[in-house]
Amino acid sequence: MVMRSRVVLLALLLAGCGAGGSTQLPIACPNPGLLAEGADLTRYRPGGPQDLTGLDFDARLIGLNGSCRPGRGDRSINLQMTAGFSVERGAASEGRSVDLPWFVAVIDRRTDAILSRQGFVERVNFGRNETRSTIDSAPVSISLPVGENRQASDYRLLVSFQLTPEDLALNRRRGPR
Repeated sequence: MVMRSRVVLLALLLAGCGAGGSTQLPIACPNPGLLAEGADLTRYRPGGPQDLTGLDFDARLIGLNGSCRPGRGDRSINLQMTAGFSVERGAASEGRSVDLPWFVAVIDRRTDAILSRQGFVERVNFGRNETRSTIDSAPVSISLPVGENRQASDYRLLVSFQLTPEDLALNRRRGPR
């Protein structure tokens, strides 16, 4: 009797997952990640000292949020995501806004090849007497093809600041924060 009840319960649960039911299972989303060496961006006033007195701004990528939906004919995954930033103005900062260059790269998990890369610039505005700010980027939309040969787990998404060679060298010397 107990076994029969479990079978009936399982059949009822599975019936709700069918194509004709109103319940839609969530779609798999590729896991986005922050590139460790690219998660910090520290800029100094050109020609100034590389210490607190010459600091223009110090920014960090602090998080990612997003969701996925099936695309047209279930042949793609439409991903929408935002990046979170924390920024601190330095003593050498002359303006009340900072532009943060960053990008999202789509990587083929099987070959580690970069399939696409989209660059963005996020402007952070500081109020009067404000030295710190935390913001989320504008939403970014990415469409990934799926089908017989591809699925969501075949992709990796990496997010990073767009660094100069000097920025990257500083991050490597300093290490992850």
